[in-house]
Amino acid sequence: MFPSLSFLRSEQEERPETTHIEANTIKKVPERIMKQLAKNIFKAMNQEEYEIPDYTQIEDHAEAKQVMKDYLEDLIEQVGKESCEEVSQAVQEAQEILESDLFIEQKGIRSLVDKDARVGHKSKTQNFYGYKAEICQTTDGSLITSIIVEPGSYVNGSNFKEHLEETKKSGLTVTRVYGDKAYFRPDILNLIKEKEALAYIPVSASAYRINEELLSYNKDSDQWFCVMGNETVKMVPRTRKRNGKKKQFLEYSFEREHCRNCPRRAECIGKSKRIARVLIISVNTPELYEYSQRAKTPEFLEEYRKRAKIEPKNAELKRFHGLDRARGYGLRSIGIQAKLTALAVNLKRIAKLVSALNVLNSYFLRWSRCWLLIIRSAWTGSDVQAVLKGYFFSGFERPPCFLFPIALTR
Repeated sequence: MFPSLSFLRSEQEERPETTHIEANTIKKVPERIMKQLAKNIFKAMNQEEYEIPDYTQIEDHAEAKQVMKDYLEDLIEQVGKESCEEVSQAVQEAQEILESDLFIEQKGIRSLVDKDARVGHKSKTQNFYGYKAEICQTTDGSLITSIIVEPGSYVNGSNFKEHLEETKKSGLTVTRVYGDKAYFRPDILNLIKEKEALAYIPVSASAYRINEELLSYNKDSDQWFCVMGNETVKMVPRTRKRNGKKKQFLEYSFEREHCRNCPRRAECIGKSKRIARVLIISVNTPELYEYSQRAKTPEFLEEYRKRAKIEPKNAELKRFHGLDRARGYGLRSIGIQAKLTALAVNLKRIAKLVSALNVLNSYFLRWSRCWLLIIRSAWTGSDVQAVLKGYFFSGFERPPCFLFPIALTR
C-alpha cells in the first residue's frame, strides 16, 4: 500500500489496533426497512396507491417485526411473476435481505443506503454503527504500514496475516508485535512465531482459562500439577462436534486417591460425582501456559508499554483528518477514505522525519566549516560568536548550546 520506507531501520516493531468509524447514516429498525422495501416494489410497479401496515401502532416490537415480515413476504409472492426488470430487482433485494437470519435479530443490514455498515461494540455497554479500521503502525517513526476497513461487527485480528504481508511489501521486517487482549489468539501467536518475531500481547481470560493459582504445567513431562501436590496421570486426546465443526481438545485425569481425600475437593470439583478431577483444555493450552508465564516478567511488562503510543495516531486520524465518521456509503468508499487518510498522515510524518534529519545535517556542516575558519585565523571569542550568529541565525534569537561545545574567551 505504501512506498518503501528506506530511511527507517529494516527491522521494525508493529502495533496493531482497531478504531471505529461511524456510518454516514442512521441505523433503522427492521420494520422501517421492510416498509421501505415494500415502497420500492410499488414504485417499480408504478403503483401510487397502496396500503402498508402502520407498525408504529403496535406496541410489541417482536409482533411489529412479524407483521411487517408477513406483509412483505405476501407482497413478494404476489408480484413474483412480474417480468419487468425494475420490479425483479426490487423483489430480489427484498428477498436477499429477508433470507438473512441476522436481519430480524437487528445484527445484519440496518440501512438501505449503506448496506455494508454493521453494529459493533466498543464495550459491554456501548455499541456503535459503522465500520472498523484496523491499523498497523511502527514504533520507530509512528508510520502506518497497513490499514484495512471492515464492517463494525469485525473481529479484531482476523486480517492480521494480511497486515504482515502489507508491511513486508514496504521493505520492513517485523521483529516484535504489541497488541491488546483481542489479539491473544493461538493463530495470531503462531503466525508471529513463524515470522521469528516476539509477541507482547497480554493474556486474555476468554482464550486462556487456566487458574494458575491452583494449577501449573510441566512441559517436559506433559503433566499438570495442582496446588495440593496432586498430578495428572493420564492424557487422552478427544474430538467433539460443535456447531457442525470438529474441535480437538485434551483430557487430563488426576490421580484418584489423592483427589478423594483432598481437603480442597469441594473448591476444585464442586458437586461432581467424579472421584478424581478431569481437566479438559484446548490443544493450545500447554503452549499458552508458557506464554502466560512470560507475560508476567518485568521485561514483558516494560516492553508492552510501547503499545500505548498508538493512541495519539488514532486521535490524529479522527480529530484532524475526519476518520471518526464516514464520508460516503459502502465498504469500498470507506476503504478509500481510510487509505487516503493514512497516506496523508504518513506524508506529514515522513516530511517531519526527513526535515529533522536535514536540519541536523545542515547544522553540523555549518558548524564544522565555522570551526575550520576559527582554527585558521586568530579571531577573538566575541568575533566568533558574531559570525556564528549571523551565519546560522538572524541574530535576534539565541544560538543553540550544541553549537558552542567550548567556551569562547578573548
